[in-house]
This record gives sequence, C-alpha cells and structure tokens, in this order.
Amino acid sequence: MLRRLVQAKTFRVLLFVAAVVAFALIALQGMSNRVDANHASFVEESVRRSAVQCYAIEGRFPSNAEGVEYLEENYGLNIDYSHFVVYYESMGDNLIPQIRVIPVSQD
Repeated sequence: MLRRLVQAKTFRVLLFVAAVVAFALIALQGMSNRVDANHASFVEESVRRSAVQCYAIEGRFPSNAEGVEYLEENYGLNIDYSHFVVYYESMGDNLIPQIRVIPVSQD
C-alpha cells in the first residue's frame, strides 16, 4: 500500500516537472519568434534608411537591378542572408521602394 502511494506521488511530481519544462520551452520559442520579428524590422528599417540616404546623395533610389547589393557596396548596409530574405522592389527612380524582410526559418 505504501509503495503504491509513493509511486503515485512520484508520478505526480514527474508529471508536474514535465509540464513546467514544456511550458518553459513553449515560452522560449515564443520569445525567440518575437526577437526574430524585431530583428527583421530593424533590418528592414536599415535597408530603408540606406535607400533614402542614396536618394538624398544621388537623387534617385537604386533600381531593382542594383537593389540591395548596391546599398551594401556603396552605403555600408550589411545583411546576414542566412537569417533573412530581403525583397526590394523599385517603383521608379524617385519613388521609395517596397522593402520586406522575412526571417529565415532556423529549424
């Protein structure tokens, strides 16, 4: 009888510990996703600032052909492509380009 009582309590403790560990892992994953989204926003804003700087200096935004590579070569922009995909679409020399930065899944 005592043995069953000890086994039941041990099972409850192990179940509680497993639940706490699962909750912590889920919380860490959510926090990681938020950090990735914030970092992507920062990279997107950096690309936009570089494009605006180019416009201020040269009087035009880089074309689709030049794109982000031109900003990296001439305006000090640095992007880690192993973590982000950058979409840059120019609508014309005097219109600010559409810029999207998407985190790459690290699974």
